[in-house]
Amino acid sequence: MSKLKEADFYYGAVLSNLLNNHICPALIEGGTDRQIYDFTTDNTEFRLFVKYRSEPIKTKTVNYLSWQFAFSDSDIRELSDYYSQNMNVSLGLVCGDVPMRQSQYAVLHKDELKEQLLQPGKKSITLSIKKCERAFRLSVGGGREKAIQIPSNRLY
Repeated sequence: MSKLKEADFYYGAVLSNLLNNHICPALIEGGTDRQIYDFTTDNTEFRLFVKYRSEPIKTKTVNYLSWQFAFSDSDIRELSDYYSQNMNVSLGLVCGDVPMRQSQYAVLHKDELKEQLLQPGKKSITLSIKKCERAFRLSVGGGREKAIQIPSNRLY
């Protein structure tokens, strides 16, 4: 019998969402910490580097949910290589919640990835979303007010 891991549910949700929108993947690298897929659509080809957090971090503000995503040196090196090779790379972030059906999905595009993660000494990013908002807030230091808005309806 094959046992499912927690990561299978989160990565499977991303794949299901993309397949339902007629975007077909090819798995490049898999693991519990991340998944990397190549996709081809009628209009473009792109690589999607996916990570997940199974639940939000505890915050003092009731109206916000926040997730912090940590990246290993290997993750940073690999994402930097994709950027340097001028690949069309996106970072998919599965923002888990309880119950699981309340989980959300955010995507950072190549330039956002470069500006917010691929910087010297940077090893994590924090995403927040305010209840009833249609955009995530990508923290850039100094609190949510200075955050970059990431539309919550991006697929890739």
